Amino acid sequence: QPAEAMPMAKTDWATRIEVDRLGDHWEERLDEAGFFFPDTKAEGMKMNLRNLWSRMPLTRADVQTFHGMLRQLLRRP
Repeated sequence: QPAEAMPMAKTDWATRIEVDRLGDHWEERLDEAGFFFPDTKAEGMKMNLRNLWSRMPLTRADVQTFHGMLRQLLRRP
């Protein structure tokens, strides 16, 4: 039996606010982890990440998945 096609997987496109909050979440955690080094490159690195998130056509389900992935990574010892 062929797989059932489910347009948008029963979700909607993420709003700009949802994508911005996702970027905030990742930026905060990456900052805590020391990712933005050296300081002289930090702003450019953050801008590159913001641009990356804004170019991705994310659904609400995608945004929740990325939030969940980050939370799970941070729970691991």
